[in-house]
Amino acid sequence: SDYHGRTKLMAFRALFIWYGALIMTLLTFQVFLKPSAEYATAQLNPAGYTLYGVTSAAVMLIVILASALGTHREIPRLRKPPVRALSVGQTFREIFEAVTNRSLAPLMISGIFNAMSYGLTVALNLYFNTFFWGLGAAQISFFVFAQFISSAAAVTLATPLSKALGKRNAAILSKVLAFGIGTAPIILRLLGLFPENGHPALLPLLWVQAMVSVTFASIAAVLHSSMIADVVEETEVKNGRRSEGLFFAANIFVAKAVSGVGIFASSMVLLAIGFPDNAKPGEVGEDVIRNLGLTYIPALAATYLVAIGALTFFRITRASHEANLARLAERPDS
Repeated sequence: SDYHGRTKLMAFRALFIWYGALIMTLLTFQVFLKPSAEYATAQLNPAGYTLYGVTSAAVMLIVILASALGTHREIPRLRKPPVRALSVGQTFREIFEAVTNRSLAPLMISGIFNAMSYGLTVALNLYFNTFFWGLGAAQISFFVFAQFISSAAAVTLATPLSKALGKRNAAILSKVLAFGIGTAPIILRLLGLFPENGHPALLPLLWVQAMVSVTFASIAAVLHSSMIADVVEETEVKNGRRSEGLFFAANIFVAKAVSGVGIFASSMVLLAIGFPDNAKPGEVGEDVIRNLGLTYIPALAATYLVAIGALTFFRITRASHEANLARLAERPDS
C-alpha cells in the first residue's frame, strides 16, 4: 500500500518481463535467424521464424504455468473482500463502473495509445534497422545489451524520480524524453546531420540513443502500473470494493488488444510509402526510405501526444493516496 514502495515492486516486476523479452530477442538474432544462399540478410530469411514461433509458444506456456503455480501459495495472504452474491448483470455494471472511473480512465486512454505506439515501433523497428540504418542481424542483436542496461537503470531510477516529481509528472517527463531521444537519430538523418550508413560512429551512437530512450520509456511504464495500483484505494473509499484484479486485467487486455492496431498502422505506413515486397538492403529507393522516416515520426508523435495528454488528467498524489489509506483504516471492516 506504500505510495513509493509499490513503484519499486512494479519496477522489479517489469524487470523480469523485460529481461525475458530481451533474452528471446537475443536468441532470435543469434540463433533462430541465419543467412542462407537465397537470403544473405539473416532477418529476411523466413525459415528462422518458424522455429522462433514454436520455441516462443513453448516458453510462454511454461512460464505462464510456472508463474501461476508459483504464486498460488500467496492467495491466503491476500486481502479478503466480503463475500457477495453477484448476478451477471451486476458484474458487468461493476466492470463498466470500474473502467470508467475518473482516475482510471486517463490511465486506460494513455495505455491504449501507449500500446499503439509500442506496436507501431516494434513492427517498423526491423525495417528501420535493416533498410534505414543498413544493419545486419549481429549488429541488431547488439542493441539487446543496451536494453539490458536500460531495464536495470529504469528499476534504479523510477522510484527516485517519482519521489522528486510525483508519479504523474515523472511519467509525463519520461515519455517526452523517450519520444524525443528515441526519434532524434531519424530526424537528424532526415536533416542530413547524422553519420551515414557504414560510418564507424553510427552503431555506437544508435546504441547509446537506444539505451537512454528505452530507459525513460521503461520508467514511464513502471509508473503507469504504479498509478493503476493507487486507483484501487480511491475506488474502495468511494464504493467499498477492491478492484485491483479488474484494473490490472483491463490494463493488460487493452495493451494486448490495441498493440495490434499499431502493428496494423505499420502496414499502412509501408503501403502508403510504396515499400516494395521482398525488398533487399541496398535495393530500396532513397525516396522510399526517406518517406519511411517522414511518415513514421508524425504517426508516432500522434500516439505519444494523446498518451501524454491523457496523463495530465490523473489527479491522485501521494497526499491524496495517504488520505485514502487513512479513511480505509477508520472503517470497522478494515
